[in-house]
Amino acid sequence: MVHLFMEIIIFKTLLMNLKNNRINLTSYQIYIFTQLTLLLSSGIIGIGFILASYLLAMTWI
Repeated sequence: MVHLFMEIIIFKTLLMNLKNNRINLTSYQIYIFTQLTLLLSSGIIGIGFILASYLLAMTWI
């Protein structure tokens, strides 16, 4: 009986660990998605600044 009780405790612990790992994985995926979004938006803004400065240089020269 004690052996069965110990297996149930170990099984519940494993289930809790799996649930926590899935939550951590989800938050890590959100972190990566946020970083990629920031990188993409800063790249678009950088290209916009380059194009704007090029157009200004072409009109002034």
